[in-house]
Order: sequence, then structure tokens, then C-alpha cells
Amino acid sequence: MKKLLFTTLLTILAFNNIMACECECFGDCSFKEVSSNSGFVALVKIISHDDFIEEEIPGYNDKMPRSMTVEIIKKYKGSELRDTIKIWGDDGAQCRPYIAYFNVGEYYLIAPNKLGSAHLNGENENDYDFFSCSTDYLKVDFNKKIAIGQYSKRKKQISLEKFRKSLISD
Repeated sequence: MKKLLFTTLLTILAFNNIMACECECFGDCSFKEVSSNSGFVALVKIISHDDFIEEEIPGYNDKMPRSMTVEIIKKYKGSELRDTIKIWGDDGAQCRPYIAYFNVGEYYLIAPNKLGSAHLNGENENDYDFFSCSTDYLKVDFNKKIAIGQYSKRKKQISLEKFRKSLISD
């Protein structure tokens, strides 16, 4: 029952997020395309949820996290030198996914955007975010070494080794 409630909440939040953004994807917004054009791509593990939203979210019993700290397990691309980074999510006003979607302890392939000077209150220019209108992260089954999600227009999963090789050939 708890999973059903959480899934329903995320669906509602995602729908509201899409409606608030009113974004559309033009062209190929798959992870393959996003990661090949990204300055930073990595395999990460979610370490913690941080910076909680003060307002109550209807149907969500806990405080909604606004950011997460991730450990970089393997860097595929980019000059990021830190072992951990912070990724910011939606507070209801940005076109970002809600951080509650990402479970602590899970693994993801990511191609996030560096905030730079466009950071908001509480965020740092060296932090990152995702854009809701493109596929800039894929969930990873770490035991099977595969990434699952919208890898390309036709592929819904890829092995981590094949992904590594595809970045080298691009």
C-alpha cells in the first residue's frame, strides 16, 4: 500500500512538473544523445537526500528532498575531480525531476548539467541538476551491470561496458 501511495504521488508530481514546465523534447533527447553532448558523465550511487522543502506536499508523508548527494563510482567523461557531488531537484518551480524519485543506495548513469551562474538560493555554482524534458539519467542494476531506461530511441537498456565503448567511439 505504501508503494502504491508513493508511486501515485510521484506520478502526480511528475505530471504537475511537466505541466509547470510545459517543455517538449525537440529531436533526440535519449540518454545516448544527451550523454554524448554532455561535459560530464558518470556512474553514481545515491548517498543521501538533503535540503528538504519546508512546505508539505499533499499525499507525501515525509519532507520532500530538494537535493541529493551522490558518490561518483566511475567517471566516463569530464573533469570533475570530487568524489561526491550534489544534484538539485525540483521545488515545484523548476523543470527538474523530484529527488524523491531517486532512492538512497541505488545506482544511476548520469549526464547532469552544471549549475554555474544560474544557480538558485542555497545552490552552488559547482552543483548539478537534471532537466525534466530530456533523459539525463538512467537507473542501473549494479549486479547485472546494465543501465535501464530511455537509452536511445530504440534501446531501453545497455550494458555498462557497451555504454563505455559507445562514448569512446563518439
